[in-house]
Formats: sequence, structure tokens, C-alpha cells
Amino acid sequence: MLVLRRLRLPVSTLARCNATLQATESASVTPPPPVVAPTTETIKSTAATPESQSSSSSTASLTRVRRKPAATRIAIASPQKAGRTPKWRPALPTGVLPAYDEALKLIRQDSFRLKYEASQVRRTIKPGDEDEEEKRKLLRILQVQSEINLPEVRWAVKSRLLDMRNPAHRHLREQNWRGEGKLDLLMERIHQMNVIPDVLPSLHPSVDVSIKVRQTHLAGPTYRSRGIEPGVFLSPKQTIAPPTVYATAFHLDTRLYTMILVDSDVPDPENETFTTFLHWLCPNVPLSAVNSGPIKNLNTHTQYVPPHPQQGTPYHRYTLLLLPQPARPDAPYSLVTEARSVTSRSRAGKVTSRYLPIPVVPQSARTGFNVREFCKKWSLDGRQGGGAHMWREVWDESSDVVYKNVLRAYSLYRFSFPPALPSLPGADAPKYGHPPRPDRYGHLRGEQKYIATQVST
Repeated sequence: MLVLRRLRLPVSTLARCNATLQATESASVTPPPPVVAPTTETIKSTAATPESQSSSSSTASLTRVRRKPAATRIAIASPQKAGRTPKWRPALPTGVLPAYDEALKLIRQDSFRLKYEASQVRRTIKPGDEDEEEKRKLLRILQVQSEINLPEVRWAVKSRLLDMRNPAHRHLREQNWRGEGKLDLLMERIHQMNVIPDVLPSLHPSVDVSIKVRQTHLAGPTYRSRGIEPGVFLSPKQTIAPPTVYATAFHLDTRLYTMILVDSDVPDPENETFTTFLHWLCPNVPLSAVNSGPIKNLNTHTQYVPPHPQQGTPYHRYTLLLLPQPARPDAPYSLVTEARSVTSRSRAGKVTSRYLPIPVVPQSARTGFNVREFCKKWSLDGRQGGGAHMWREVWDESSDVVYKNVLRAYSLYRFSFPPALPSLPGADAPKYGHPPRPDRYGHLRGEQKYIATQVST
């Protein structure tokens, strides 16, 4: 009978054949840790207690972390205040990579060629010609193409150091708004939440609208504002003060817009439906590509009333609209009108829109405000451009504060909810809920269910 036995091989350290004995021995020995440079604290502790030199140096090497030097922060809004003006620099110095140098050279040659073509087209433009609009469109295309590929222009737009008087800068800014998801998110929210067609039949935005609201209801150091995305939920205490509205237009001439803020989810128990409440209205708001920053003087017409969702109702949709007002009869919106309105490169163009004498909406007419009839009356069309934004709110305890303090001061307390509910001064905020379920057998509850009868035997 054969028995297989496993033979044990002698354990030996494997080494490369071409390595020396000294290299083999050094590879098996663990290398010592790197020497740590002495610090000020280590030197002081060593001078005080010589016997604790090894322990203090090891503790310092474990606890102290090498920090990176603080980077110089450059103010984007006003870079001159930071001590220097930021500017674009090539990624590689000249001569390091010839292909990179040739690419920059080719881009600049193409830019010079297109600028020369633009200058030739500009010479052929004469005011009053029939083809003036077509020539100005061609000129605008050449102006954009001559600078859109320059790396310094791309860097300036990305760093928010753009000049809105430059056609290439305006084009890239509008392209970022339309192509990087901000406009898509807005259109998704207003269609998904049925703002269109509940408020307007259609809307084709041409103005980038942003909104900032306060984070808390406190004032002082805790007062901070932040931008919000379309459709987010806010607390009523965040909108007690009017939100800050930012609008970026892409035309040089000054055009007038009408700002509207409505709540399209106010309950109407009498008709068993919902109605609209007007929170804010300001016509004749001037906007231009040159004017940047928040829109001012919005509370000079129909004053702002804070949103106050009622208890027991679903979430409320608050929609802010910037609708373009009609152009003047003698000067429709076009590149020719824009070119004639601009008199200086440092200022916005002249007003090319028609002034609308919209009266102040009385307090009693805020409830049931019809946005479609208002737009039809004053020739406001969302299909011609404009901007929009929206957010949502639900009831919380801060809504009662708005009812007791703000609405009573505006004499809106009796108009903020239907007359069927208590509307006396000092009454609580309205409360809504589902109607009681009808009792089909209520009329039978008082009657005797069984009848006693005597059975004869």
C-alpha cells in the first residue's frame, strides 16, 4: 500500500539574483520614520527639560499638522478693492507646448478675420434702409463669433466678470441660462405644478429671474438671505418681508415690465373651488442688460402683502411674473430700435416700451384677481417673453402672526377669507377641512328600531 507524504520545503527569503547581499539585508529591514523638523514649541520644551526630548518631539510630530497658506481671495463684484484686477493667464507659458501656442494663434487669427468682416458690414449699414434689420442681425452674429472662442472671454464669463455691453458676453450668459439647466428647471416646475395653465395659458421666458428670501424672521446679525430654486417650500415667516428680485435681461434698450405676485390656491368655500389672491403688483419696471443687481422700488404701487396660507388647505403656489409691456407703435422691438436707443456705452438705452397707467388695485379686489383678464386688458403677453419664478408654502404658526399683525394693518382681515367664516376683529385665523360626510340614516336614529307585538296562543 502506497502512502503519499507531503514534503516540507525549507523556508528561505527570496531575493533577486542580481541583488547584492547588502541590498537584500536592507530590503528586509523596516526603514526608519522620516525626521521631523523641530518646531518652536519643541525647542522650548527641550530647553526646559532635556530628559523629555524624545517624548516631546514624538508628540509634536503626531499632533502638529502642516497647514497650507491661506489663498488670497479676490472680490468678484469689485476686484479693484482686493488689491489687484484679476485677468486671464495662459495655462502654459509660451514655448512649453508648441501645439498649445499654435492653437491660441489660430483662435486669434480667426477672431481678427471675423472682426474685419464685422467692420465691413458696419460700413454698409445706413439708417432707414429696408435691409437694415438683416444687416444688423449679420453684424451681431459676426460680433459674437469673433470673440466667443477667445479664452479670456470664456474665463471672464465663467468668473462673473462679464461686460453685458459686449455681445459675446451677453450671448454666453444667455447660453448658460438656457443650456445649463436653470431655465429647464423653471419650465419643468411651472408645468409640473400646473402654474401653466392655471395662471397663464403660456409663457416663453426671455429674462432670467432669481429670488432671495431671508432665512429667519429675526433681524440684525442673523438676517441672511439666500437664493431659492423654483418650486421649493418656504416658511411664511421667511416671506414676511418682500423678497429680493433679481432680473437679468439680454437687450440693451430699456424695456418696461409689469411685476405680479399671486397665490392661485386660496379656498373659495361658497363655490367649492379655489380662487386667486393678489399679493404684489408693480407696473412699468425698467429692465436692461446694463442694469444689474436687485430691482428697486417695487413696493411703490400695490403694496406687498405677505403670503398667509390657511390652515387645513394644501400647499399654496406663489407665482411671480415679469410680463413685458407692449412696444411703442412707432418703434417695435428689433435690433434697429435697440441700436438707435443706445446713445452711450456706459449707460442703458432709452425706454422703448409703452408706459401703462395701471391704477392701484384696491384691497377688496385682491381676492379673486384674474390674471388673464388683467393681461388681456393691458396687452400683456407671456408668449412675447418675460420671466417667472415660483415657490410653495404650507400653514404653520407664523401664518397666524401674519393674520393678526400684518393683514389687520392693511385692512385686509375681512377680505382674506370668505364671509361665511368668522371675520370679526380679534377672531382667529380661518381653518378649513373636508366637509362632513352625509349621514344617510340620520333621520332614522330617533325612531324605534323594533316594534313589540303580542303573539296570540
